[in-house]
Amino acid sequence: MSTKFFIIFQFFIQIAVLQKPFSLKTDDNGNYFLYVDGNLWLGSAPTFFRDSGQLFSAGDGSLKLFYTGNEVGVDKLGNFSTRDYLYRAGKKEMFVSIRHYDDPNFLVFVQNYTDGGNGTKAESFDEIISGFPGFRIEDGVVDRGYLSFGGYMLGDTNKIIGKWGNKTKEIRDGLTGGPLVIFDKEANTLIISPLTEFMVASNWHDKEVGGNIYWGIMGGVDTVPHHYTYLTIVYYAKGINKAFDGWGKALKKMYGSKENSLAQDLTLHRAGYWTDNGAYYYYKTEPMKTYEETMMNLINKTVNTFNYFQFDSWWYYKGLSGGVKLWEPRPDVFPHGFGYFYNHTYSLLALHNRYWSKDTTYAKQNGGHYDFIVEKSGALPIDQKFWNDLLNKTLTWGLVMYEQDWLNVQFNRITALKTNLTLGEMWLTQMNIAAKANNVVIQYCMANPRHALQSLTLSQVTQARASDDYSPGGEQWRIGVSSLFAHALGIAPSKDTFWTTETQPGNRYKKSEPYTRLNALVATLSTGPFGPSDMSGHMDFDLINKTCIYYGQLMQPTKPATAMDVQFIKEAFESTKIEVWSTYSVNMLNDTALHWGTILAVDTVGDVALEYSDMEFLVPGVSYAVYNYNDPSSIREFKESEKLVLPNNCTKTDFCLYHFVPKMNHGDNEIYLLGDISKWVPASSGRIRSIVYQEADLLINLWGAAAEEITIQYMLNGELKSGTCPIKTTGFNCISMLTGKCVY
Repeated sequence: MSTKFFIIFQFFIQIAVLQKPFSLKTDDNGNYFLYVDGNLWLGSAPTFFRDSGQLFSAGDGSLKLFYTGNEVGVDKLGNFSTRDYLYRAGKKEMFVSIRHYDDPNFLVFVQNYTDGGNGTKAESFDEIISGFPGFRIEDGVVDRGYLSFGGYMLGDTNKIIGKWGNKTKEIRDGLTGGPLVIFDKEANTLIISPLTEFMVASNWHDKEVGGNIYWGIMGGVDTVPHHYTYLTIVYYAKGINKAFDGWGKALKKMYGSKENSLAQDLTLHRAGYWTDNGAYYYYKTEPMKTYEETMMNLINKTVNTFNYFQFDSWWYYKGLSGGVKLWEPRPDVFPHGFGYFYNHTYSLLALHNRYWSKDTTYAKQNGGHYDFIVEKSGALPIDQKFWNDLLNKTLTWGLVMYEQDWLNVQFNRITALKTNLTLGEMWLTQMNIAAKANNVVIQYCMANPRHALQSLTLSQVTQARASDDYSPGGEQWRIGVSSLFAHALGIAPSKDTFWTTETQPGNRYKKSEPYTRLNALVATLSTGPFGPSDMSGHMDFDLINKTCIYYGQLMQPTKPATAMDVQFIKEAFESTKIEVWSTYSVNMLNDTALHWGTILAVDTVGDVALEYSDMEFLVPGVSYAVYNYNDPSSIREFKESEKLVLPNNCTKTDFCLYHFVPKMNHGDNEIYLLGDISKWVPASSGRIRSIVYQEADLLINLWGAAAEEITIQYMLNGELKSGTCPIKTTGFNCISMLTGKCVY
């Protein structure tokens, strides 16, 4: 091949690459560039590794590139080709590689301490010992915004949304940092996050060198074994929600889906009563009564509503610095113990736990029977038998969910967790093994993003708190963004508890709750636990029943409600904060899946117009109608050329809620099934179990309780109708969409 022909060939190859929606360009000097729609979005920052107390960087030449190459391979994500670079850091070899898969929507960046490392730690825990990939933070020809998760509660408490470029001042990083999302006004989106080694991987915002962002191993690690490997994923999609969905699918392809675990989690499908921070009975009982008496009285009054009770940190023994000394019910709280309580109430339990005290009686250092790491500020179990024994004893307590709270504090208190490459993963894995052996699911609370990502590998972690603790009248209902993160990982986001009535006499917070309806709605749309926490005798059961049927069975959507793309774009580019979320319910018409969509809007400002394409739950080829939840008679056909214009007065007390209904045809009949409009989610599969097309009829298969009357709203050939079906025995009953009558 002539040199001229080769140059022309390479030119056309490069043009073809850059015409793809997402593409990579590399050179022989170790540089790499990410393009979106042919425009440069991210250019590489110098690769670096730490070893022998020194930072070796490609930027100053101390990290020396001596080999470039290409390979092909296959892993759980598919077939890939690579661009490889081999460096020398002093006398050590360090390897990095970029994997380009058959699926063009993502890349994987690999870093490997080929010869291991000693003296690798950085100046702080929040820095990193290795940097690849790294990208310059700079303006480009396309305006971009970003979302950076940080803090606890899945990185919700310190997340930031803003404009990407030379003026970007803050990216959440270090031990509490999380995935980084970069997007433009057309919702082209990149998500960058760890793909492996979640408990030790960090990102680091180096503000000193022109503003670079790196991914690598956390800064406290001082020794690295030979060939220790860490992977970062960069995922592209057109659409912020679509990017999260695709990124999550790639992660779950790597580690496996947890759909079965979620389906078996009773606390995600039945209403419970909660006593955590914000609850009426948080560190408070009825006058002159123990907690045992208070809870037994409450159970007797709510036996047909709540299937389990969550008991928070008020029941076990605390030690130094407020940590757990002994995870047993105190006799002044439950004089007869949990076994007695369960045998007399038959109520299942969700039990809280926190970080371990340095004087915990379980540790061998304190005369106990189990191996612990004990440090000045706390302790950490490192013994599988400890977790097995701890959860095995709960078999007589009726435990169904173990809530591991204060994850961020446990991580921060134990230095070994911040310096050891395997300890964090071992800690959470041992907990999971014991939970699985005892048929218990786990909720994570106060989880940093690293804990949330590690849950991908843990079958029993089915849910995680997506907001800070409930505070009456507070803002912790704003979970649309963190729910997007949780759902991508295959875990249900928890909104936390709430009050169903505004006034709770004698409450310890001296507050009221003016947004009871919004809190109840968000808890429903979250698909996480639904757990009111009112004073006995002060519950609004009409409000609770907008979510529940048949002994607390929940009527929820199929997926959590998540912030729509327009919410991110408005905040990043206009500094306008609104809440616009969407979700959907799936029901089967014979073998065809139909989607019923829902949009919630709160705190809208100005006219927000949603395009047909913005509503990703709308299935191509299916016609839809839309109605305002408060007015079913407002139902109208929603055409592809139309926009849904949200009013600028959607508030916390008067929020805007819209439902989208797919059209079904039966002969010459056009039918829109609204469903049970007495519920927040009228077409939930909790009520509508299937739709059966017969030659002479269209039957809706309903689930209800004995003596319940179910009224279904539907539009038949342009006329709004209803049909009421008395349920004789608990189970399935049918109603005809052509006659509105029950079919037994």
